[in-house]
Amino acid sequence: MNSLKKLDDLLEKGENWLIVLTGIAVCVIIFANAVMRHLLHTDFYGNEEITLFCAFWLYFTGSSVAAKKNTHINADMITMFTKNERTVDTFHLVRDVVSLGMAVAASIWSCQYVIWSGTMGAKSPVFKLPMLISQIPIMISFFLWTLYLIRDLARSINALKQAGEKPKEEG
Repeated sequence: MNSLKKLDDLLEKGENWLIVLTGIAVCVIIFANAVMRHLLHTDFYGNEEITLFCAFWLYFTGSSVAAKKNTHINADMITMFTKNERTVDTFHLVRDVVSLGMAVAASIWSCQYVIWSGTMGAKSPVFKLPMLISQIPIMISFFLWTLYLIRDLARSINALKQAGEKPKEEG
């Protein structure tokens, strides 16, 4: 278990660096484009291409970090309607099962997409970079989402078990 924790910490450190570096790259490219266009009256051809590649890595790395930390946007309003722990835990279990199914489907689709794109040899229009550069983060992100949802499902099952073991309060 300790080696898994070390691997997870290393992955998180790498993700954080990737987010910072790609975030800086996107800002620098957009700034450079603005300076070139408005001050130098010239165009930075291909800037959209590089920005797109960086943005894909930024966005999908950020989404996997959000999934890991459970800080992504969700619409969990069940606690507004009930305070019953068992009902809330059951809802969370159903949510995690559905989410896991969707993540597995998206992981399979993204793997197929990356393989298909690789066989097609798609290249970017200006710099002729392989389009796989912007597609691989999709596959990685969905794979990590799947792992984190397996973790969340296990937590939901444990929470539901613990709620079932608590003595019922009489009121």
